[in-house]
Amino acid sequence: MSEPHDQGDPVGPAVAAVTDRAALRAKELDVTEALEALRAELERRPRLGRHIRTVTEGPQRVELYSTRIEGDPAAGRPAVNVVHAFAPRTALAPDRADRRSGA
Repeated sequence: MSEPHDQGDPVGPAVAAVTDRAALRAKELDVTEALEALRAELERRPRLGRHIRTVTEGPQRVELYSTRIEGDPAAGRPAVNVVHAFAPRTALAPDRADRRSGA
């Protein structure tokens, strides 16, 4: 049986955001541009990186991944590991979908 993260299912565009704390730390390490590039890539490929674990509560599933931003010794930029979460959309039950659409 394959894990959800192993499936080649297209997920479409995702919303990727950087927390205030992560942005501050990226600034301290001078990796702001690299983090922004990763954020943009995660909008296209939210399952990028090594899958760490999946947490499920009720109908919601959150997948945790680890991704490495390679360092650049010539530029004095360290390598950084980034942990990110992806929460795929869950299908609404038919009766809830009807209520949302006004039917």
